[in-house]
Amino acid sequence: MIKKSQKPSSNISDGVAFLLRGAKKRRSMAIASARMINSDLGITNKLVALK
Repeated sequence: MIKKSQKPSSNISDGVAFLLRGAKKRRSMAIASARMINSDLGITNKLVALK
C-alpha cells in the first residue's frame, strides 16, 4: 500500500523530535541520579534569597 503523505504540523521532523525526547530523558535521569547520590552522602541544598 502507498501511504498518504501527511502535511507536517510543525517544522520539527520525527527523527529530531525522537532525539530531543531521548536527551530530555537522559537529562532527567542524570539529575535524579545526582540527587540520589547527594542524599546518600548527606548533602542538602540550601537555597538562600538575598535582598
